[in-house]
Amino acid sequence: MDVSLEDKFLRPEGTIFLTGIEALVRLILEKQRADLETGSVNQTFLSGYEGSPLGGLDLEISQNLGLLNRSGRTVHQFGINEKTAASAMLGTQYAAGVDVDAFWYGKAHGTMWIPDETWLANLAGSRGRGAMVLLCGEDHRSKSSVSPGASDWALRSSLVPTFYPSSVEEILVLGQHAIALSRCLGLVTALKLVTPVCDGASTLHAEALRVTPILPKLDGRPYPKRFNEIVMATGALPMQRELVERKLPLAEQYLRLNQINCIHQGAGDIGIIATGKSYTDLCQALEVMGLEVPVLHLKAIFPLEGEIIRRFATGLRRIYLVEEPGPYVEEGIKAALWGTGVEGVYGKQDEGGQPFLPAWGELDPEVLAEKLWPKLKGDRVAIPLTPLAEVLNRQYPWVPLVSPMSCGGCPYNVFRDLEEKPGGEIGCSSIRAIEAYDHGVLYIPTMGAGGSIYSGAAHFNGNQHIFQYLGDGSYFHSGRGAIQTCVQAQTNITFLLLYNGTVALTGGQQPGGQQPVARVVQELLALGVAQVGVVSEDEEEYRNLRHPQLRIFGLEQHAEALAEFKQVPGTSVLILDKECATEKMRRRRRQGVKPDEYILIHEELCEGCGDCFHQSEGCAALYSQQTEYGEKTQVRQSGCTQDRLCTDGECPAFITVRAAGLHRRQPEALSDLPEPVVPAIGEGYTVFAMGRGGTGVVTISHLLAYAAMMEGKQVYLSNNTGLAQKGGPVEAPMVFSEGRQPVFNRIFPGSADLYLGFDLLRAAEPGNLKYASPGRSLAMVSTAQVPTASMNRHPEEKFPAPQGLKGLIDSCSRKSDNVYLDTYLLAERLFADTLYANMLLVGAAYQAGALPLNAESIEAAIRLNGKAVSENIQAFRWGRLSVADPARVERVLAGEKKSVAQVVEAQRRGLKGEALLVYDQALREIGLDEEGQRQLSLRLAELSAYQDADYARQYLEAVRPVWELDQRFPDRGQALTRAVVINLYKLMAYKDEYEVARLATRPEAEDRVRALFDGPVSVSHLLHPPTLRSLFPKKMRLGPWFRPVYGVLKRLKGLRGSALDPFGRTPCRQLERALIDWYGWLMGEVLAQVDERTYPLAVKLAQLPDRIRGYEQVKMKSAAQAQQEAVGLLVQLRAARAGSSG
Repeated sequence: MDVSLEDKFLRPEGTIFLTGIEALVRLILEKQRADLETGSVNQTFLSGYEGSPLGGLDLEISQNLGLLNRSGRTVHQFGINEKTAASAMLGTQYAAGVDVDAFWYGKAHGTMWIPDETWLANLAGSRGRGAMVLLCGEDHRSKSSVSPGASDWALRSSLVPTFYPSSVEEILVLGQHAIALSRCLGLVTALKLVTPVCDGASTLHAEALRVTPILPKLDGRPYPKRFNEIVMATGALPMQRELVERKLPLAEQYLRLNQINCIHQGAGDIGIIATGKSYTDLCQALEVMGLEVPVLHLKAIFPLEGEIIRRFATGLRRIYLVEEPGPYVEEGIKAALWGTGVEGVYGKQDEGGQPFLPAWGELDPEVLAEKLWPKLKGDRVAIPLTPLAEVLNRQYPWVPLVSPMSCGGCPYNVFRDLEEKPGGEIGCSSIRAIEAYDHGVLYIPTMGAGGSIYSGAAHFNGNQHIFQYLGDGSYFHSGRGAIQTCVQAQTNITFLLLYNGTVALTGGQQPGGQQPVARVVQELLALGVAQVGVVSEDEEEYRNLRHPQLRIFGLEQHAEALAEFKQVPGTSVLILDKECATEKMRRRRRQGVKPDEYILIHEELCEGCGDCFHQSEGCAALYSQQTEYGEKTQVRQSGCTQDRLCTDGECPAFITVRAAGLHRRQPEALSDLPEPVVPAIGEGYTVFAMGRGGTGVVTISHLLAYAAMMEGKQVYLSNNTGLAQKGGPVEAPMVFSEGRQPVFNRIFPGSADLYLGFDLLRAAEPGNLKYASPGRSLAMVSTAQVPTASMNRHPEEKFPAPQGLKGLIDSCSRKSDNVYLDTYLLAERLFADTLYANMLLVGAAYQAGALPLNAESIEAAIRLNGKAVSENIQAFRWGRLSVADPARVERVLAGEKKSVAQVVEAQRRGLKGEALLVYDQALREIGLDEEGQRQLSLRLAELSAYQDADYARQYLEAVRPVWELDQRFPDRGQALTRAVVINLYKLMAYKDEYEVARLATRPEAEDRVRALFDGPVSVSHLLHPPTLRSLFPKKMRLGPWFRPVYGVLKRLKGLRGSALDPFGRTPCRQLERALIDWYGWLMGEVLAQVDERTYPLAVKLAQLPDRIRGYEQVKMKSAAQAQQEAVGLLVQLRAARAGSSG
C-alpha cells in the first residue's frame, strides 16, 4: 500500500491514519470539498486560544494553512484570549455578501469564560450560509490542566446544540453535522472534545467520512434563516423566542432526520444510555462481561432527542445512564421518560439514592464493569470479573513516580533565588507546584489572575510583599487586568514577567498579541506601576530606554534585581527577557545551527553532589551515572540548551569545549536478520507502551500505526500525554485488528499482549502494571536507570534496585518470555546518542515475536517519517539483533571492559619504588574477592599518585584491621571491608587545588573529551578558587593557556597539609583533613561493636562518607549532615550490641 503523509488530509478513498487533532483539520477540508461539489463557496475563519487537549490545534492549522487555502480562503487569527476570539467568530458574520464558516477553539476553562459571547452569537445567528462552530476541549482527568473542566453547562446556558464524538471518526462525521446544523438554522453549535479522543489516533476509511445532511423544515419549507445585526434590550426578546420555540425544536428534528443518536439492540429489560466517549468505555465493559444489553448511544447531548429516548425505553424496566462527568443529561432523560413504564433512571445515584457512577474525573471501563455487573447479573458477580478483581486487588511496593520537570535552561530558573513562596501562574511556573522546587508556590490561579488573587489576601496579612509569576502569554491573555487590580489596590507585589516569546507548556506557539519588550515597558508605566525592571542577556538592547522608574539589569545581576524590587513599595514588575531555551534549541536544530560551544562535566572532578541540578532547577539534560568512583553527573548533549545555569555554584568539574560538532558514531550496518514468527492478531492485539515525555513514545506509536496501515490492518491509539513536554509520564495504548476497526479510550486492565516499557520506573508503576497479566502480557522493558527530577536534585534518593523492579514486572507478566535491554547504554555505544534508545526496544520487541507487523512495514514507516532515517533503521535492526544474537550485542555493551587481572596488572605497571612495594603488599596480605581486589588495587594506585607511597600505606594500614575482623563473618561477603575500601579512599583523596589540577590534566580524561567531537577542540575550565573569591565574585573561564599553570600546581602536591600549603587554611580544607581523622575514630568505635547482629549497622556507618559530596559550602553542609547521622547510628549500634551481649 502506497502511503504519503498528505494522505491523511487529501486521500478521498481508501485507508488513512488520523489523530484527533488532525481530524479537525481534515474536517475543514471535507467541508471545502463538499462545497465545491455543490458549487458553493464558504470562506473559513478559525480563532481561539491553545489549551489541552487542543494544545496543538493552532500549530496544526498553521502548518497546513497552504493546504486549507487551496479550495477557498481560510483565515487563521491567533486569539489573544478566548473572549476576543469568540467575538471575532461572531464578527465574521458582519461581512456582507460573504458566507463564512467560523470556528472557535479552546479548552473547557475558556468555554466557561465565553457564555456572554456565545449567547449574543446565538441570538444574532449566522449570515447566509455561514456557520459558527465551537471546538471545546475537555480534560476531565486534569492531566495537563490546573483543574478538571467540562463545557456542558456553559454551552447549555447559551443554548448551544452540542455534539459529543466518541472516536476520531466521529470528530469528522459529527463535525460536518455541526457545520450543517449551524448553516441551516443560524445556531452556534459545538463539538465536545475530550482528551482521550483528541489524543487518540485511528485508521479510517475515507469513504465513510462523507456526510450528506438532511435538513429540517418548518411547516414543510426550509427554515427562513436571518441574521440579526443588532441585539439589544427588548429587541432581543423576539430573537430569544425564535431561538427557544423554533430553532431548538428544529435542531432536535435535525438529530432525528440524520439519525445522529443510535440504538443498539440487546436482550433483557434493563437498558443503558451512554453519552459520547463514555459509550466506548461501556462497550469495552460489556465485552469483558460478555453481555449484550440494549444501549442508546447519545452523540448529541443538547438538545436531547426525546423521541429516540422514549423509543429506546419501550419495554425496558430500568435504565442506567453513563455520562462523564455529569450529571448533565440525566434530568432531561428523566423528564422525557416521565409517565412511561420505566421504573427509574439511575446514573450518579443508584436505586437507594447512594452514590453510583462517579460524578468527578474520568470514567473508565473497569469502573463501569465493577459498578454495572451487579446491576445487570445479580449475584453472579465473581464469574467473569475474577480476572479484573485479580488485577485490581494486586498489592504493589512503593515505586518512585515520574513527574514533569523544568526543561534544561528554562528562563524561570533564573528567578529561582526567592526566599519565600511566590504566587504561581498557569504555565511553566506551575511545575514548581508539582515538584515543589525550593518552596513551591502559594497558589495556582486561573489564567492571568495571580496578582488579583493576592490583592484580596493582602488586605488581611498586613500587605506583605510577594513575588508573582506571570508568563508573557498570560500577560497578553488577561494578565494586564491583574496588574491594574494590584495598582488600584496598592498591593505590595512584584510581578516576575517572563518574556520568553513562547507559550511553552502548550506547544511552543508565539503568544497572541505579543509586543516588543520596550512597548510592554511603556504600557506598564502607563498603567501606574511603581517601578519596572528588565533583566536581559543583552543590556545594550535597552540602552535607549529612559525613565526614572525603569531599571535595566544584566542577566548575571538577576539576584540583585530581585533584592532591589523586593523593597519597592506598591506594585512593580520585573521583566526577564530570555528566550525559551527549549524552543531556541528546536529552532537551531531546524536551521541546522550547531552550538558555539558545549558544556561538559569532567567525570573525575564531579562529586555527584547534585548541586548542578539545584542550580538549574533539575535540568533534564543532566543525568547521573554510576562509575568506579561513585555517582557522577553528566550532560546529555541531545537535551542541553547551553543555558549554563548548571555551571553556577562552586563545582570545578564544568568545562566548555569549542569544536566543529559532536562526533556521530555509525554502527556496523546490519541486514539479513532472521525473521521471527509474527503473532496472530485475532479479534485484536493490544500493545501498551509507556515512557517519559520528550523521548519519542508518541512518535513510535504513530510509526507502528502507519506500518499497520501499510499492511491493511486497522489500528486505534489513545495516547495519554499530559505534561509530556516537560518530561512527564506518557502512555501509548495501541490496539491492532485485521477485522473491525477498534475504538477505545482506555484499554482494560490485564489486556496488554505486549507491555512495552521504554522506561524502567514507568514500567514498574502500579498504574501501568494493572494493564499487564501473567497469562497474557510479554514485557519488553528498557533497564536504563534514568533518575527522576527529585533523584537528580537529591542524590541521597537512590534509584530503586533494578532487580527488584524487574521482579515486580515479572510478577505481572510472562516472566519466562520477558526481555530486558539497557537501551540507553546500547544507544550510546552504537550512536553516541540516547535518541535511538526507544527504537532499539521496538526492534527487540519485533524480534521477540511481540509485534504483529512486518519488519519491512516498520522500516517503510521510518522512511515515511523522514527523521534520521538511516540511524533509526539501524537502531531497529540492532534491537532485533539483541534478541536474535544477544551474545554479539553483549560484547558491544561490555565495550573494552577489562578483567580483574588486567586491571591489577595495569595499575602495577604504573607504579615503581615504594609505591609498588605497598601495592604488592596489599594484594598479598588482603585477600578480597575479585571485585574487592579490583577496587582496592585501583585506589591504592590512585593514592600513590595523589600524594605518595606513605599516604597509600596509611590507607592500607587502616583497611587491614577491618579485613581481619571481616574474616569472622564469612557469610557477609566482606561488605564491611569493601565499604571502608571505598569510603576511606573518598575521604583521603579529597579534591583540593592540587588534585583538581592533576585530574584535569590526565591524558585519558583529555582523550575522552576529544573523542566526543569532530576535529580539533579547545577546552576551558570554569573555576572559582576559594582563595581568589575576594577578587573574582564569579567563576573564571580558564582556557588552554592555563594548562601550564595546572602542570605547576599538580607538582606542588608535596605542600598539601603542610605549613607552607597556601590553600590549606580555608575552612573546607581544614574540614577535609579532619574528616579523615573522624572516620578513623568512627571505624574504631564500629570495630569494637561488630557482631552478627550489629554487622548491617556497621556497614551503614562505614558507608556514611558517601553522603559527603561537593565542594566548599555544599561539602561542608553534607559533612555536617553525615556526622549528625553518625551520632544516631552509633547510638543504635551500641544499643544493639548491648542487646546481643544481654
